[in-house]
Amino acid sequence: MKKTHRYILVALVAVLSFVSCRKIINTNNSGSSHTPTPKVEETEPAVLTPQHVVINGCIKGFYQAVPAHYHETNELYPVLICLPGGGQYGDGNIELPEILTEAVPKLVNENKFPPSFTVNGDPYSFIIIAPQFSREPFAFDLEELLIYVKANYRVDTSRIYMTGFSLGAKKTADFAAEYPYQLAAITAMGGAMNITEDHAARCKVMADAQLAAWQFHNVDDTLWDYHESERFVEEYNSFSPAIPARLTLFDIGQNRLHHDCWTRTTDPEYRDADGRNIYEWMLQYTR
Repeated sequence: MKKTHRYILVALVAVLSFVSCRKIINTNNSGSSHTPTPKVEETEPAVLTPQHVVINGCIKGFYQAVPAHYHETNELYPVLICLPGGGQYGDGNIELPEILTEAVPKLVNENKFPPSFTVNGDPYSFIIIAPQFSREPFAFDLEELLIYVKANYRVDTSRIYMTGFSLGAKKTADFAAEYPYQLAAITAMGGAMNITEDHAARCKVMADAQLAAWQFHNVDDTLWDYHESERFVEEYNSFSPAIPARLTLFDIGQNRLHHDCWTRTTDPEYRDADGRNIYEWMLQYTR
C-alpha cells in the first residue's frame, strides 16, 4: 500500500513539474506585459512645466521636464534631480522661474538639453525635477521630494541621479551621505560636504554604498575654496571604494567671484577624456 502511494506521489510531482515548466515557456514567448517594450528614442525636446506642489516647508514648487512621448508609453524613466544654488531661493510659485536661470533647468528652458542620451547602445531620456528652496534644505526635505516623485512619475528606481551647484552641490553630498542607496550617481559643482567631525564617517557611508561621485570646482573660486572638494574626494577614496570618486578642477572659473563651474560642466558638449558628458557618465551606473 505504501509503495502504491509512493508511485502516485512521484507521478503527481512529475505532472506538476511539466505544467509549471510549460507555463514559464508560454509566458516568455507570449506578448504579455512581461515582455519588455522597446525604448522610445526621443528626438523632440522635453516638455517643461511648473508644478506648484507643496512638498514641505522648504520645497513649495518645482519644475518638471518629462520626455516628449512620456504620456504615450508605459516606460520607466531615469530621474535627474537638479538642486539649485542659494541665490535661487523662492516661494515655489511666483518666484519659481528663478530656477530657470542656471545649469540644467536653463538648458531645458532654452531647448538645449538633448532629448536622449545613448549609453551602451541604449537610448535614455530623463525625467528632470528641479525644486526651488524657500530655505536651506535638510536631507529629509529632499527625501520627501523623492518620495513624491516615485509616487507620481514612472521612475526607474535603479536610475535615480542627483546633481547640484553651489549650495545645491553641498546638499547633494548631504543627501547622499544620509540616503546613499537611493541614488546611483551624483555630480556636484562648486561645493562639497562641509568639513565636520563626522566628515570621514559620512564619506565612508557613501563609499561603502558604491555610489558613483564626480566633483567639480574652480581653483580660483573665491567664494568656496576648492580644497573642500579636494578633501571630499581624497577622504572618499581613502576607503578604497569599488567606484572611486572623481575630481575635476578648472584653473579659471566663470562669473560670480569665479564660483561658476557648472555652466561649462552641465553643457552636454563638455566631455571627459573618455568622451562622455556628465549625463552619459551617470547613466552608466545603476543601483
